[in-house]
Order: sequence, then structure tokens, then C-alpha cells
Amino acid sequence: MIASAIHLDDMLPIASSKTSYKRVDMESILPYIILPLMLLTATVSRSLTVAVMIFIGMGALYVQSRPTQKNRSPFFFSWTISSGVYMFLVFELGVLSLLEVTQLENLIFLILLASMCYFFYKMKAVADFELATGTSKGKEYSPVLTSDSYYCQVCQIEVNERFFHSIWWDCCILRPNYMYYLGGQLLAFFTLLHGTNLGLTTVCQPYILYGTLLMPDDCNDVYFEFDLAICFVSCIYGLGYALVIALLLIQQLLVYVPKYSEPQWRRLINILNI
Repeated sequence: MIASAIHLDDMLPIASSKTSYKRVDMESILPYIILPLMLLTATVSRSLTVAVMIFIGMGALYVQSRPTQKNRSPFFFSWTISSGVYMFLVFELGVLSLLEVTQLENLIFLILLASMCYFFYKMKAVADFELATGTSKGKEYSPVLTSDSYYCQVCQIEVNERFFHSIWWDCCILRPNYMYYLGGQLLAFFTLLHGTNLGLTTVCQPYILYGTLLMPDDCNDVYFEFDLAICFVSCIYGLGYALVIALLLIQQLLVYVPKYSEPQWRRLINILNI
């Protein structure tokens, strides 16, 4: 009876470790399965497109509203990467195949995309370096924290000069990598606006807004062909992503940009007062 109460994972730590790895791997893989299935479902009709986009938006809001420690999962980072990969593939393989996007427009898109990837890569690299070298890592959690230290409930470590933890990028945003984060978000916003505008004006009937700037007008026929529908749905998803980034940038402008620039302003004031 006593032996039966002992968990098998306790008796076989190797098996327990493998189970944990499988769970983590599955959480990382799931977004690459769920997201395309949802986008494919949204291509059926306009009502399903609206329903899927609302469902994704409500899911993102629910995740953001949960306690931070519950979002300790690679699922959200994989969702970010899978979103970028699928939107890029749809644009390059779907939108460009319709032969209405010029080489210059595609070049601008690729330059914006490459710049965005560079900034986010640097953001992750700096965060990993700061935590690994100890310049932003104090020690394992202790009940007493210094004035400039914060305990990240997701990373489960004490860090210095921390602004917040981004579950969508799976790293802490610290002072050393904050400008890379902000620059990456700005580039992501403009990349999405440029790419979705090219996509929508390709699959929909466009109109001239000003000069050579086109805007989508009539999109009623996109659901009759799968190629047009998947491009349209991906663009709508991209616009939703751009809206979220716009709200995030407003938050950064009101909260974290002043916090980041506060030491510089203090030094400037001290110099002027001398």
C-alpha cells in the first residue's frame, strides 16, 4: 500500500525528465498547428473570419490579464514566431504570385522585415547576455530585494533595471535591451502596415487615396478563390497584430519611455544646476 502511493516519476527521474521535455516541446509546437488551422477556418466565409479574429483577440486579452506567473510557457513565444513565419510565407508565396506587387515594394518590405528581425535578435541576445554574465542578475530569489532589483516571476530570477517581462518574446526587457525592443516594435508596426496594405490592395479592388498610395475598397469576391481568401485572412490577422502593437507603443510612450529617459534627464538637470 505504501509503495503504491509513491509516484512513478519519483522512482524514475529520467522518465519524469523526458515527460517534462515532451510537454515543453508540445507547447512550443502547438502554435505552428493551431494558427494555420484557425486561418484556414477563417477562409470559409466572412462571418467565420470575424469569429476567428475575435476569438484570437479575446485569447490574447485573457493571457495578458492573467497573473504573470501563469504565463510561464514557451507557447506564447512560439505563437509570435509562427505568426511572423506564416504571414511572411503567405505574402511571398501568395500575394507576390498574383504579380501586382512591384519589385521596389517587395524590396521595401524585405528591408523592413530584416531590420525588425535584427532588432528583436539583438533584444534577445542582450537579455540573455545580461542575465548570463550577472550584470543584470543578482542571485536566486530571496525575500529581501535591493532598491533597483526585481523578481521576475516568469524567469524566476532577480534582475536589475527591469522594466517588464514580455511573454510574447520570452525574455525580460531591461534597460540595456529596451531600445532594441522599442525599435523592433516600431519596425514590426510599419512592416505589418506596409505588407497588409500591399496584400489587401492586391486581392481586393483598390482605390487611389493620394498620388500612388492605394487603399483596399471592395473585398466581396475574395472568398470565391482559396488563394485570395488565405491572403485576405492573413492580412486581416496582420492588421489585428498591428493594432495590438499600436496600443503597446502608446503604453511605452506613456509609461516606459519616460522611465528609460529619466536618468538622462536627471544628469542634464544636474549639469545645468552646476
